[in-house]
Amino acid sequence: MEPGKKKLISVVVIIVCITVAAVITFSRGSKSTGIKYLEGKQQWLKCTNEKCGAEYSMPAKEYYQWREKNYDAGTLQVPGMECKECGEESVFAAIKCEKCGHVFFGGASGADYTNRCPQCKYSKTEDMRTRPRN
Repeated sequence: MEPGKKKLISVVVIIVCITVAAVITFSRGSKSTGIKYLEGKQQWLKCTNEKCGAEYSMPAKEYYQWREKNYDAGTLQVPGMECKECGEESVFAAIKCEKCGHVFFGGASGADYTNRCPQCKYSKTEDMRTRPRN
């Protein structure tokens, strides 16, 4: 094959590869939130207002979309969500213990696993790591 044709074919192949990569990248685009896997799951929430203390769940996808929208890049924090019970912006993501049903904030037990229940000391992560595998 002639060197000129070889060079032209190489350039065309490179252009096609770049175009395909660009199409794949932009087809995912800004409309994709990366949280589609949360479909059908629930997020537990807990109010930090001492007079309220409400505990309830909402669709996890809805919660994380709200979180993305309200994230403050300047402080690297998310404000509290408005509580449906007391109306204060004092609701944050929480964990519901699978053993005893207690709703708590991650790390509340001050222990080794952030999902360890401060009430019954159960940790789903620890359970999964120490459970014998078949």
